[in-house]
Parts: sequence; structure tokens; C-alpha cells
Amino acid sequence: MKTLYDVERKLRMIAEEVQDTEEAKMNAMLAPEPISCDIDTQTSRIRYIAKEWEQNHRGELHGGVVASMFDVSMGMSVLAFSDHDSVATADLDVSFIRPFMGESFIFEVNVIRIGRTMARVRALATDEKTGKLLASATSNFVYAD
Repeated sequence: MKTLYDVERKLRMIAEEVQDTEEAKMNAMLAPEPISCDIDTQTSRIRYIAKEWEQNHRGELHGGVVASMFDVSMGMSVLAFSDHDSVATADLDVSFIRPFMGESFIFEVNVIRIGRTMARVRALATDEKTGKLLASATSNFVYAD
């Protein structure tokens, strides 16, 4: 049985691996920062700092970037809470509520179910400063290892 320490350590290790590259890969450029996790609810919180390249012409985060942030956050969380080393996104459904105009954002991810062949996940994104809900997402991940 995994402990909170195990999950937190694995989540941070995944984030370090994502960012530890010399190449300009999307996951590394997004630079996810794990903040916390709760093993009882299988929930993690991951921060993203807004970067200029992520903005659209209105100064908001581009919708594709937001979808990528959800995808990375949820994939990292599945890996942290499961016994798997690799996952692939089977589907991703994002609902946008407000524009992402702030400086930093918190993605709270809840791994709903870890099954034999796939995991079901949902997440909420909020503005870190105001706490306002900006978007929500659901996804299924299949194990790729």
C-alpha cells in the first residue's frame, strides 16, 4: 500500500523528469510544480506560472495550452497514485468557464478510479490569486507500460 510520502515523492520525481530536458518539449515548457497531494482522496494540486508564449492575442492563456496543462496534471497524478510507469491519454474533455488572465494557476486533480487497464480522472483549474474557478476537465488514461 502506498503512503502519502510515496505518492508525493513520485509526483515530484515525475515533475523533475518532465522539466529535466535540454529540448523544448511541451511538458517541460509548461513547467508543472506539484504543491500537495492527499492519498485518501487521491487528489493532487499542481501549479503553473503563466508565460508569455502561452498567451493568445488577447493576453489570455491559449485554450490549447490550458488543455495541455490539464493533460499533464492528470497524467502525472495517475502515475503518482497508480503502480504504472507510463500512461496515454484516451480522451480529454475540457470545459472553459473564465479566461485564464492571472499570473499563476492551480490544477486540482482527483483520480476517481484506477482500474486494471485505465484510470478515470477529473480536475479543476483556478486562478491562484483570486481562487476563481476557470475551467474543469475529465479524462481517461490507458496504461502504456
